Amino acid sequence: MVTAAASGTDLGLAYDAIRVSSGASFVHETEGQVILAGSRDIGFTLELVAKDLGLFRALAERHDVPVEVAPLLDDIVQAAVQRYGPRKWSPNVIRRLEDATGLDVQAPGSPARLVDTDPPAPGRELRPRSVTLP
Repeated sequence: MVTAAASGTDLGLAYDAIRVSSGASFVHETEGQVILAGSRDIGFTLELVAKDLGLFRALAERHDVPVEVAPLLDDIVQAAVQRYGPRKWSPNVIRRLEDATGLDVQAPGSPARLVDTDPPAPGRELRPRSVTLP
């Protein structure tokens, strides 16, 4: 989004283009809207992102899976934690790029908070399935 802003691209249009392309993801469709509103309030902190990344890396390392991008992600999140604080909302990671470029990534009409309008549903327990490897 910062690159789109720097290039003069309409940020609402950029959001929609990503939403309907291979860049589509749950995080883009939820956090992306909040970021474009100038808000960061999604209820998930930078320290939780750092924890989850650490758990993922530990699991990958334990099983000798080379995850080349993981150290870079760790560095980016840790830099955001150091700069903005561990209890800041996770989308604040984009502030590093906004600060570096002097750009403000906002698009009119974006919601500052997302509200879940789905009716409540009971949770499900996920159980590991047994897999036989060749």
